Amino acid sequence: MNIPIADPKREYTFLKKDIDKQIKNCLSSQQWVLGPKVTEFEKKASKYLGSRYAIGVASGTDALILSLRALAFRLRKKQGFDEKDEIITTPFTFIATAEAIAHSGARPVFVDVNLDTFNIEPKAIKRAITKNTIGILPVHLYGLAADMSEIGKIAKANNLFVVEDAAQSFGGEYKNKKLGTFGDCGAFSFFPSKNLGGFGDGGLITTNDEKLHQIIKALRNHGQSELYNASFIGYNSRLDSIQAAVLLAKLKYIDKFNKTRIKIANKYNKAFQNISQIECPLGHEQSLGSSMDHVYNLYTIKVRQKRDKLLKYLNYKGISARIYYPRPLSKMKAFKSYKSQGKLINACNLSKKSLSLPINPFLDNKQTNHIISTVKKFYS
Repeated sequence: MNIPIADPKREYTFLKKDIDKQIKNCLSSQQWVLGPKVTEFEKKASKYLGSRYAIGVASGTDALILSLRALAFRLRKKQGFDEKDEIITTPFTFIATAEAIAHSGARPVFVDVNLDTFNIEPKAIKRAITKNTIGILPVHLYGLAADMSEIGKIAKANNLFVVEDAAQSFGGEYKNKKLGTFGDCGAFSFFPSKNLGGFGDGGLITTNDEKLHQIIKALRNHGQSELYNASFIGYNSRLDSIQAAVLLAKLKYIDKFNKTRIKIANKYNKAFQNISQIECPLGHEQSLGSSMDHVYNLYTIKVRQKRDKLLKYLNYKGISARIYYPRPLSKMKAFKSYKSQGKLINACNLSKKSLSLPINPFLDNKQTNHIISTVKKFYS
């Protein structure tokens, strides 16, 4: 049996009629760059998420970079931040999070994470604030919200902006409000493995700020506020019509798919609860007073001992388990020169213990039972 982390082939089979219809409309219109499908997707995504504006861009990484660049223009009236400017973020995430901060001209400052949620720890944010701190970039990792109440309070008290990295959490909520709508901007990724994924790279920026909206729209299209009139040094970062068409077909199923992910995660949690070597991820009913839902873009356990041996055994049995993330950003050569607040003990601990099991809306009972029985057999 071969069980992938994500299963785009089964997803396409299920959505084929919807996707093919949307793509056929693109072929008929022959409008490929910022065409009507992009506008339609932006409007529907904005309505679904509850944000005033949604701007399609070329990738989740660009969503972060353009958000930060737009904030630099709004706050500093210049192309980017100064090198002394610091943006606090987590070291336990994908490279793009800190990479975007560096590309904006600022410096990432890494602070530790919460062992239970995998997300940035608000108390660590407070300790890291200096006169040079300008913003906070939390990540809603694996589909579970960061503590946006505390982060919001800290940001307001210190006059800091907030950009949410919501790449792994489309449809997730915090206190009945969609993620990506708490900060100045929210950045989403539509990489194929995401819970709302396209047929290639794609991204989205949400904001309720009219000025940021206008700047981001210009930045994604070579800085043009109107054709052949650039107001900024911009980017070629436009969500193309094919990706928008695919995302339109998938968007109406996002709640159904997220609920299926939660159902599978609950099945895992119940099956693994008596295995002493495994700690299951927090579900929404356990975390921060039931204030959030976990949409399980990834189902990530903590393995107290023999993590790498378990991974090898699962892979041998045809189960595509993976480690996200084996090395904190602070330990990578690219980010060695940037500041860390403390020793980041929790982030280092999680990098040695975390292991993600397959979870997607198209896992059937036979596959989930095989995964469960294989894990149990390893520990028996």
